[in-house]
Amino acid sequence: MCYADTAANSNGTATAFCYCGWQEIHPTLDAADTAAETHQRNADAAEAEFAATH
Repeated sequence: MCYADTAANSNGTATAFCYCGWQEIHPTLDAADTAAETHQRNADAAEAEFAATH
């Protein structure tokens, strides 16, 4: 299970990151939020699919 979050950077960009090691830098906090939500949703879906087939 992934827990993604965001952080504002001093240069005006924002970083989306997760404890699993994934991270991306985005031009806005909104874009980083969207990326974090997408990462978490995709990871949850992959884990659910794996659990359903194993």
